[in-house]
Amino acid sequence: MTRKPGSLPWEPAFGPTLRRRESWGSAQAFRIRFEGWEGFFIFPPDSSRTPSAASARRESGKESSVLSQIESRKSKVHSQVKSPKSKVESQARASFEIVLPGLLSILLCAAAASAATIRGTVLDPAGRAVPGARVSLLAPLTVVEERQTDAQGRYEFAGLRGGAYKLVANMPGFSTASSELEVSDTATATANLRLEISAVDERVVVSASLVGALAPEIGSSVSVVDQAEIKDRGAESVLDVLRGVPGVEVNQTGRRGGATGVFIRGGNSDYNLVMIDGIQANQFGGDFDFAPLTVDGVDRVEVTRGPQSALYGSNAVAGVVNIVSRRGEGPPHFSALGEGGSFTTRRFATGGSGLNRGLIWAYNLSRLDSGGVVANDNYRNQTASLSLGYSRRPRREATFHFFGNANDAGAPGPFGSDPDHLYDTPIFPGGPTPRQVGLLTRDKQNLFGYQGSYTEQFSSRFRQVVTGSVATNDYLFISPFGDSFSHNLRAALNTRSEITVSSKDFLVGGFEYNREQIKNTFIADASSAPFLLPRTSLAYFAENRWSPGSRWFLTTGVRVDDIRTKQLPPDGFGARPLLAASSVVKVNPRISVAYLPHQPGSGAELGATRLHGSFGTGIRAPSGFELAFTNNPRLKPERSVSFDSGVEQRLFHDRAVLDATYFYNRFEDQIVVLGGSLTNLSTFISANLGNARAQGMEISLRVQPTRSLQVEGEYTLLSTSILALDGASLALSPFHVGQPLVRRPKNSGFYNLTWRHRSLTLNTSAYIRGAVLDVEPNDGLFACTFGLPCLFNNKGYINAGAGFSYALPRGFGIYGRLNNFLNQKYEESLGFPASHLNFLAGVRFSFPAE
Repeated sequence: MTRKPGSLPWEPAFGPTLRRRESWGSAQAFRIRFEGWEGFFIFPPDSSRTPSAASARRESGKESSVLSQIESRKSKVHSQVKSPKSKVESQARASFEIVLPGLLSILLCAAAASAATIRGTVLDPAGRAVPGARVSLLAPLTVVEERQTDAQGRYEFAGLRGGAYKLVANMPGFSTASSELEVSDTATATANLRLEISAVDERVVVSASLVGALAPEIGSSVSVVDQAEIKDRGAESVLDVLRGVPGVEVNQTGRRGGATGVFIRGGNSDYNLVMIDGIQANQFGGDFDFAPLTVDGVDRVEVTRGPQSALYGSNAVAGVVNIVSRRGEGPPHFSALGEGGSFTTRRFATGGSGLNRGLIWAYNLSRLDSGGVVANDNYRNQTASLSLGYSRRPRREATFHFFGNANDAGAPGPFGSDPDHLYDTPIFPGGPTPRQVGLLTRDKQNLFGYQGSYTEQFSSRFRQVVTGSVATNDYLFISPFGDSFSHNLRAALNTRSEITVSSKDFLVGGFEYNREQIKNTFIADASSAPFLLPRTSLAYFAENRWSPGSRWFLTTGVRVDDIRTKQLPPDGFGARPLLAASSVVKVNPRISVAYLPHQPGSGAELGATRLHGSFGTGIRAPSGFELAFTNNPRLKPERSVSFDSGVEQRLFHDRAVLDATYFYNRFEDQIVVLGGSLTNLSTFISANLGNARAQGMEISLRVQPTRSLQVEGEYTLLSTSILALDGASLALSPFHVGQPLVRRPKNSGFYNLTWRHRSLTLNTSAYIRGAVLDVEPNDGLFACTFGLPCLFNNKGYINAGAGFSYALPRGFGIYGRLNNFLNQKYEESLGFPASHLNFLAGVRFSFPAE
């Protein structure tokens, strides 16, 4: 069937959006954007138009349409050739050249001073030493430093100022042991910590507070998946880790390398701030593709649910995903692995870490290759990370982080479900079909991040932290219609002051300069030449943590962002006039509360009860396409208003922990493109008129009946709804008011079970998802303009896995895993089949032996 041209649909944030008109030889194309779907629709052009070379581009983490969607990844366009050096990069380099020598001179020339030392041993219930336990030092509400116990279970904190401190020891499968003590400037104190078998987890979380805090003292909803659980589950990528987090829905277009978006508590896939060792990695406007992120070298993944713009500004609308790399500790340690499996999959990784005379170092290198299941479905992923630090004393520390990823993926398109029978239909009369185009298209990406920070403890009550980071995210999209690219750069400079007001009050305040920019094939001026589109944010922020007693923990914060966008030139089609430079100020507050109404003594069947809740707002500044394809000079950020409230109950001598949390999100000022009878709602083609709502319940259970057995599960009930546009009683076609948002399941769940016996570890886990509303995989909502159905029900599925690992002598170990062992045929994104039953097996080596 040949597709006939038709009028464009109305275009909400949850519907299609007209982006730009291009011509490809004898065909004209309109770029259409839809939540989870973006690309080009092509049909015979007006002969008066001048041809220009262009190709479809998809935004990361969303699905593609026609050409882009055919490629199974969103408009990821990237250049392997380094982008031209921008003015921002030059200024950042010059600043580092001036500042870094000064910081090093402070480190090298500082005179040694007498200081306190705290040391001890972490023990298990039988009195045996516990190696690998995490010991955190707090003074008293903020984290001073962390250590991992050595092979003899010992830890040590040296170079401390005199004062009151709190020690907290954590180890998976055990309770948290803590001790409070006070030391003088020259004293050495010893504190041994004894752990008990428990399901309680009280580790330090850094993404829900500006300086890090113990999880029970945070009112926000936070989940942490640590290195041990990642290893037990056999997870290869961060997206595999996120599938087990309450309130989080992962949506991947196909198999390895398919563009992957994440929806937190019903928010859009561009509503999540993503940080890698504190480096903000989102593209201009919030998009992020999780597909290339591996777990090699990752210490833990933190997910904070709910808006966090009071901490981080734009993009933290629905939540924050923070990926933390391993930190160098103790004597030098090295590891390597090699594995292979189905679909000619091969993976190799090596890493190392250590701490010697104040020099902290850690690195990791990995490569993954997979052949895929159809033509042009092969994938290659290369990742490198490096962490360096120097700190002879906790009073003064300098750190540097680097992260790099290069990946190359074939894009065969939606070769699965084809409800409108378009995959083998010519894209335009006489043109190729999506199947034919999918044999030639590829996506290439380079993602790099750099961060340097310096911390100076001027006194026991005052600490200053300065951090600078640069992240680049570049794409190249290769297509038979012509190559296209996108270069994203984000640079940030942040300085904050941390003040211990009292033992019960801690205050943080600071300033951040944030510069982001994009250069894209389709963001062009009147001569059709791509131009650099920059945006700057100047922000002031403050956070106060107050604990009036041993049971109350109150955190309040506010951030003021002044978002400034440069002048935009007119385009070559008359759709965008000259848009003058603009500025908008946004204020985002946040408050969270944790309260312990019930604290029984040790050994009680009914353990401690913790009530927790939070309220906050979030913003997302417009993307490059939303700015480039509008005539609205007053386009402002989208925003969210959210609150949650829950209860955590410890049971059976702390061997079980149950948490239930209710949440409510309202998304407002969503950017929509108007058409039809709704053009009277705005004098511009696009405006902030869209609204949506998401609410639900998250339930999680963690049980540790014995030291060798750990069970956890979670269930999320989510209700989403499209609301009427401002000034109207209707939603934009083809949606109607009250309809659920696309690709947000009403029911989802997860379980993970791990059993250990001496050298053997067995694990099984599964993610269960209910049915969702989805879109036609080739043309998305645009199919409705041809009289074809465009909305479909995508059935639910169970993705289950099972694996083992066995430790051999001399540091060797073997492992294996079956993925999708139920061999279910399902599609997370309609039209993009997930892998059937497959396996991986490999060998690990550690030196010295663990």
